[in-house]
Amino acid sequence: MQRRSLIVCVLLALCTGCSAVSYQSAGLRGGYSERLLSEHSYRVRYSGNGSVTLEQAIDFVMLRGAILAKNNGAKVFTSSDFKTKVSKVDLGTPGVYAYKPMVYVTVSLASEYDPKRMASCARFSLIFQLSEAAKKTVEHAHTTDSCIEEIRKKYKLTDQQIADKKL
Repeated sequence: MQRRSLIVCVLLALCTGCSAVSYQSAGLRGGYSERLLSEHSYRVRYSGNGSVTLEQAIDFVMLRGAILAKNNGAKVFTSSDFKTKVSKVDLGTPGVYAYKPMVYVTVSLASEYDPKRMASCARFSLIFQLSEAAKKTVEHAHTTDSCIEEIRKKYKLTDQQIADKKL
């Protein structure tokens, strides 16, 4: 029995080391991706690994939206069409599971927006989840630079960690 416990501990330690929470381009450990919908809008996705919470996945999808907006010269962007999915993955040991969130949002580069619809990115998770649960999408506006800075501070991300290596 001790040997089995030791094996489980080693496996958990290995999994923890390779599944750190991070903002990154999509790969084996999850990450962001986007699809161009039109000249001024994207469908952005963040797929989390077993150590990323739903809140973190929402924050990272919003960070990606803000970076896309910044790269396209937009001072403001809007978010709409929120969608979340959390998969339960069996890790091979009875009763041991990982929960992997996947978050989608449509991001539009905005030149005009309703100031009453402004929302902080770092505290957007609850609004996002409530909108999706109600199946009623309300478009929200976000200040590009503020969004990047809020999430950068929340997760103590460096410039290098959020640098856009795709563009």
